[in-house]
Amino acid sequence: MGHDGGYEDFAVRYDRGSADSVHNTLLDRPAVQAACPPLAGRTVLEAGCAGGRLTAWLADRGAARVVALDASPTLAGLARERLGDRAEVRVHDLREPLHFLPDASVDVVVSSLTLHYLEDWVPVLSEFRRVLAPGGTVVVSTHHPLADFAMSPSGDYFRVEELSDEWTGFGSPAPVVRFFRRPLGAMTADVHRAGLGLRELYEPRAEPARREEFGDRYGKLSRTPSFLVLVLGHPIVHNPPPAPTPVT
Repeated sequence: MGHDGGYEDFAVRYDRGSADSVHNTLLDRPAVQAACPPLAGRTVLEAGCAGGRLTAWLADRGAARVVALDASPTLAGLARERLGDRAEVRVHDLREPLHFLPDASVDVVVSSLTLHYLEDWVPVLSEFRRVLAPGGTVVVSTHHPLADFAMSPSGDYFRVEELSDEWTGFGSPAPVVRFFRRPLGAMTADVHRAGLGLRELYEPRAEPARREEFGDRYGKLSRTPSFLVLVLGHPIVHNPPPAPTPVT
């Protein structure tokens, strides 16, 4: 995570819990994986790797190089143990520039459930654009604006505001996680301000084929969105047609 939202305080518990949480294993990760382009031979940056569970999947797809970042030293350490030499894991706060990556050096950027810990998306998205090679892809998942709005203290959907949420599924004492809520319009405006283009947008949901795996959470997660997946890239430049030749 960038600003880690409080994860360092319960990093080991989070790593264990995310291994079988339906939100991670059945909603977010499959949606992010499905949005990724072919990775064989590519250079991949994962911005917000947590304990490296998604990182392992990225490395196993044949990527030539995987660089994984997390703001939590404990989670980065767990990712290092899990991945060995399959990825380069760094402790890094995404509010800071990616100074260790040259321009146009990354083919695919993946950031799963991380950007909502940052109040301002433009600096980090601008860095994603800078390091992204021509034709590259950025895959971002984040909290769905509808899900977060239910916790808004202001009741003003159009505000960007910090929220605190007690996560009861990660043992006692229940950790309190801090993150930022923002409207969909603010997300897409930040994408464009950072010089990126929005290619696709997905709203993952619980699918009937996996109903048994979701168990008693299926009803809610099949009707209301938890996450949003944005697929970004360099804007496509459309060359205007040549001007007609004047008739003499």
